Amino acid sequence: MINKYITIFVFSIFISLNINAQSDPDKIIADVLAKASMVKSFEADVKIDVDVDFIKIPVKNGKVFYKAPDKFRFRATSFALVPKKGINFSVISMLQQPHTAIYAGSDDANHILKIVPMEASADFVIATVWIDKLKDRIQKMQVTSNGQGNYTMTFEYGDLKFDLPVITIVGFDIQQIDIPMKFIGSLKVDPKKAGERTSGNVKLTYSNFRINGSIPDEVFIEEEISSK
Repeated sequence: MINKYITIFVFSIFISLNINAQSDPDKIIADVLAKASMVKSFEADVKIDVDVDFIKIPVKNGKVFYKAPDKFRFRATSFALVPKKGINFSVISMLQQPHTAIYAGSDDANHILKIVPMEASADFVIATVWIDKLKDRIQKMQVTSNGQGNYTMTFEYGDLKFDLPVITIVGFDIQQIDIPMKFIGSLKVDPKKAGERTSGNVKLTYSNFRINGSIPDEVFIEEEISSK
């Protein structure tokens, strides 16, 4: 009888330790970063589909470039509607910078974490991240940025060798976006809706990936110059 109770007690401790390990936010983030570190660079074609009530924008095409640890370029001709911080948010760099991570719960497929940056100069105030329990990759992120409103990013993955999303959908508050007239040009604008508070989203569909190839640093320097 005593042996039976000892066995139950030991089993209970094992289960408790296992649950605690699964809900350790720092361990979960470390697993995500370990997988992400396998991608040293990539470039891809991207199709950009904008959905905003008051303005009709034709589908755009561009390219995206990344080089570890923190070089990123998004290039598309005559495209300035997406909040720059919304697109250029390096999700991985957000997890790498000093932060406090809180395990907020889970759903059937994902861990749900709250990420709070420790530095006042951070681009965001708080982020909620959904991380796939089995595949250690980010499925969704809700971000309250530092002065640029709220953004939601959802990620869909294909059959690539590495966990790079083939579709990213960025949702944003249109009130937070300043659209210069020079970028509107001859686009069709609904004046009745142009002054209203609304939301929009941008769907980015990636293709023709080239992963862990050589990308010259000039690609990123050019972006820095053109953004000044």
